[in-house]
Amino acid sequence: MPLEEVTWTNLESHSCTTYATREYVAELTVSPWSSQKTEICMRTPVVVHHRPHWPSKCEYRSGTIIGHFAINHDEPDCVTYWSGYKNWGCTAQGSKKRHIEQHLMNVPVNADYKEFCATTPAHFLDQEFSGADSCLNSIWGVYGQWFIDDPNC
Repeated sequence: MPLEEVTWTNLESHSCTTYATREYVAELTVSPWSSQKTEICMRTPVVVHHRPHWPSKCEYRSGTIIGHFAINHDEPDCVTYWSGYKNWGCTAQGSKKRHIEQHLMNVPVNADYKEFCATTPAHFLDQEFSGADSCLNSIWGVYGQWFIDDPNC
């Protein structure tokens, strides 16, 4: 089958996997007898939200080539954010560390809260963070914790 005849079909959106990212899967119309089916899969883009994306992995399942795609734009249901900034003060006198905590909002149902906590960016005290240092899940929600350098502690 010529490469120009290879197409993705049955594109489906799945769950949110990390901050602002959703997994999509699709089936590739390529002969299961092709010796290069995985290579063809990895170099064939699918268009999602008007942009091309290449698979993060390909698998052969029950005679079908399945591509997995991590789409990290235009997925508002997967965008988590921080709320309720709380400065708990110094972790201990002489520790040189300050304890900050924030509530993680919009965590998708059944999502890996630790993954979202670790990958949701934060900005406070004139600093940027790619995610929390640690996370805890309670009956009140998911909380991220930071232990930042503070020479006054």
